[in-house]
Amino acid sequence: MARPSTPARLAGVALISALLLAPLSGCAIFSAGSTPTATQEGKETDMGALYAAVAAVDPRIEKVDGQVYYSGAAKTIDVVVLISGDEPVSTDALTAMLVAIRDNTSDAIETATIIARDAEDDDKIVDLSPAIAGLPNDITPLWDGGLTLSRVDLDKL
Repeated sequence: MARPSTPARLAGVALISALLLAPLSGCAIFSAGSTPTATQEGKETDMGALYAAVAAVDPRIEKVDGQVYYSGAAKTIDVVVLISGDEPVSTDALTAMLVAIRDNTSDAIETATIIARDAEDDDKIVDLSPAIAGLPNDITPLWDGGLTLSRVDLDKL
């Protein structure tokens, strides 16, 4: 079997890289054309209500945005919050944000990722590790700049 040419391999690598990095790209989510609803298994999710519920958790949250998409066969949601101030995000606030996401999305959402960014410099990701450390021991948080939980773990909160 012949190997693809170098330009074809480079194009493939660029496409894969773009797909893998899209969830961590704040500029893609905070665009002017954000969609206020997302269809999930025939049911519309009111993204505006989701944003309002997440924003109500902490007065330091200045903006909430997100997107619903498929990651492989799994339907997932990414939620990005712009948060002001130097104080760390508390476990209680993080838990409340996750509960707001859980309560405002359909069970068809299998994973949820939350990314906190500095409101003054949205290229800077806020360190959620102190808040993650206080989450219940029976959940499995994946942390790589954004916190990802499965629906099973969201339901435990």
